[in-house]
Amino acid sequence: MELTAIASLKRNVKFWIERCGCNDKQIIANIKGWYNFAYSPSEQEKAKEEILKSFMKD
Repeated sequence: MELTAIASLKRNVKFWIERCGCNDKQIIANIKGWYNFAYSPSEQEKAKEEILKSFMKD
């Protein structure tokens, strides 16, 4: 069960890679544009920053 913005975004990234076949550029654009009404804007921004940091390392 997704209880945090980071968990939700991680699942989205996994979906975009495995099911949609998105390339790195598309995934970065999707992360930057990701929004979920279930989480506060600040929690979402923190999740985006964390995921982008880890994604750029790989």
